Amino acid sequence: MKKINQIEPSLGIEEQNELFSVIESGWFTEAKKTREFEKLFAEFTNSKYAIAVTSGTAALYLALKAVGIGSGDEVIVPDLTFVASPNSIEMTGATPIIVDIERDSLNLDIKKIQKLVTKRTKAIMPVDFNGRSTNMKILKEFAKKNNLLLIEDACHAIGSFHNNGSHMGTISNVGIFSFSTPKIITTGQGGMIVTNNKKIHDQCLSLKDFGRDINKKQNMLKAFQHDTIGYNFKFTEFQAAVGIAQIKKLKHRIIQKKKMFNLYRENLSKTDQIDFIETDLNKITPWMVDIIIKTKQLRKKIINHLKENNIETRIFYPSIHTLKPYKKSNNTFPISYDISSKGLWLPSSISLTDEQILHISKLISNLLN
Repeated sequence: MKKINQIEPSLGIEEQNELFSVIESGWFTEAKKTREFEKLFAEFTNSKYAIAVTSGTAALYLALKAVGIGSGDEVIVPDLTFVASPNSIEMTGATPIIVDIERDSLNLDIKKIQKLVTKRTKAIMPVDFNGRSTNMKILKEFAKKNNLLLIEDACHAIGSFHNNGSHMGTISNVGIFSFSTPKIITTGQGGMIVTNNKKIHDQCLSLKDFGRDINKKQNMLKAFQHDTIGYNFKFTEFQAAVGIAQIKKLKHRIIQKKKMFNLYRENLSKTDQIDFIETDLNKITPWMVDIIIKTKQLRKKIINHLKENNIETRIFYPSIHTLKPYKKSNNTFPISYDISSKGLWLPSSISLTDEQILHISKLISNLLN
């Protein structure tokens, strides 16, 4: 059997046709296609505003800046996440305050946040790890009580919804999504900021475009007035073209991702050496199929066995506190450290067939039995 990658993008004639239309238009910097992509994404997530930018990391940074996070501030962020989450906080001059996670959801532990809040704490950055959220009702109440903002890293959560039917990322002050190559829909690189707050929307638009006053941009005499320091995080029509084609396939991909997760779960949950995080597929669309293996040594054994059979896997992100820039004692983050050392993402490409999933599952089961 040919090599099975852990994750790979899926593009077709639809993306090709959209790209050709951009080339024919002669206009490549963000314009009509970008506005169309933003509109489609806002509609899908039921958000008032959606702002496309160059990457998920850029989106996190701009969202933080737009709500006023800066030097001297602190932002609480979970220990189990991709390094872009705390890095985006550092980029503003603020300090990321790392908190351990809940074992059941792999999200920040709300109970442990209270002791971390100081007079410098300005926001919390929950991370919807693999499409699963913490209890946002409780977190919102806590944030409101302590006058804190919520900047939600929903980069894993396209197609995942809360119990009340709201799309993840939309009930915080601002939500962030990613379209990097491995995501359920991709523009190669790219990110989206969503919010229902016009002031945040306008500030993000200004910050991504050199700090221009967006209300004066169309006036040629005032187009080069810069009321604040801003940056060049504008999208391109090429990215938007691919995004438009991809988002039109999103509903089908959500169904497929859930089906894949369920098939793996049916075939691997019988062994007591593998755990699946509780996942309600009526609401959650797992970005990738994740399993927790009983020991770090057994995880390595599974990885090597699959590699010998031309099958690629991916370990979980290292706990943030183990990385050199954020180094802290393991004792403060026991759950994150444990999960990170035993978590594994199985092949999860949207093009993966049932036959391939059954083949992978059988290889793992035979190894463990």
